[in-house]
Amino acid sequence: MATRPNFVLITVDSLRADRLGCYGYRRSTSPRLDQFASHAILFRNAFANGPNTPHAFPAIMAARSALASTQLGLFDVPATLAEHLQDAGYRTVAFNAANPYVSKSFKYDRGFDEFQDYMDYEIDKNDFGMQPAGELVASPGLPLEHYIVSEESVRQKAELEKQINQDVLLSIRDLAHDSFFLWVHYMDSHFPYVPQADAQMQVNNRVIPKVENLHLNQRVRENGAISPETLNKLNLLYDATVRQVDQKVDTLLRALKMNGVYDNSLILFTADHGEEFHEHGDLQHKSKFFDELLHVPFLLKLPGQRNREQRSDLVSHLQLAPTLLSACGIGHSFRHGNFLTENSGKMIFAAASYGPDNGTPVDRNMFRIDRMPKRYCLRSLNWKVIVDDHSAVLLNLMEDPAERQNKARENPVRLRELSLALSDLRAYLERAALGSRIGGVLKTLSQRTTTGWAADER
Repeated sequence: MATRPNFVLITVDSLRADRLGCYGYRRSTSPRLDQFASHAILFRNAFANGPNTPHAFPAIMAARSALASTQLGLFDVPATLAEHLQDAGYRTVAFNAANPYVSKSFKYDRGFDEFQDYMDYEIDKNDFGMQPAGELVASPGLPLEHYIVSEESVRQKAELEKQINQDVLLSIRDLAHDSFFLWVHYMDSHFPYVPQADAQMQVNNRVIPKVENLHLNQRVRENGAISPETLNKLNLLYDATVRQVDQKVDTLLRALKMNGVYDNSLILFTADHGEEFHEHGDLQHKSKFFDELLHVPFLLKLPGQRNREQRSDLVSHLQLAPTLLSACGIGHSFRHGNFLTENSGKMIFAAASYGPDNGTPVDRNMFRIDRMPKRYCLRSLNWKVIVDDHSAVLLNLMEDPAERQNKARENPVRLRELSLALSDLRAYLERAALGSRIGGVLKTLSQRTTTGWAADER
């Protein structure tokens, strides 16, 4: 049996912190996670560094802002959490429930001995404006433009949600005699909201019929005006997806216990970002920086931990990888601090590029985000500033927790103070992105020198 601590990272897509009982939610969405929190560290003020998956996950897996590169993904990050653990002799295994943004196509398999992303539909790189043409990029099993609006696509999503835990449980049995790093990414609470009937009954005491469910999810995709009744039903569906993933996480944790590796494991549960339900005019998770998108659950159980602890200091995903490694004495190259030893009250930084209507960049723009407009956010416990090329929003979080009132004109000194701090971070990202661009050019020239020019001469 392994004596070194194991690492288990559980991430859930689009899961708001305020929809869990341990964060104060009254509906019974998370009884098992609440029980897990009773012998873990609960961070009340944990935040994502981006409002959607492609902008949030580089911080989780590589302690790096997505905007430090010219393309979304882990293409040119210096190192990843998995690579550091692999170098330290850990077996590294990952399961991603078919989110394309954290698939092999975006290099999230870096450092993993085994990586399952359930991606079985491929498209030509040239469709994304990438080279070389003819090289394929993995996508979900249905063409993206038709995904999640038909009965068949909903059925496939439900089947995958069942399949992933079956595969994870088999993997845990195999890993039990090694020191391992296991990452599992669940998609239950990501749109479309298609919870099973038992989860709906447990949370809402009712089941929304299949045809009505499809209609509701279509309204989410359209992102137009909806009635209060429709919004309420969408919240009911979403809450049931939270209950569904709560059950899955419990099954995973039970498997760790049955195989004798739970006590010796460092287990971290979090979400990549939250979800909006018209708090600021939209549905899902666009490139915006309000707390319904940035405030995430963050539960950490250390090896051998038995007691509950709560922390109120600010932490972010940028600190996740260095904290996990430092907690067990594993060296790393990450520059961000260890939130287990630092209670510094530092500010949290977030950044994202955005396309039309604040949406996540798609198609070729995913691979040239240096050309896209950017938005930045900096927050303390009491204040938040959000800036882009057109506006600056200053929010007093103590007086206005719903984040409705722009205080920029009333507090020019506070705005200037936070904006100056933000400008330093923007400058750092711009330098890093420039380095990424230069590196990409040099790599292309090198490939052209060894292959393309020789072919031309022939």
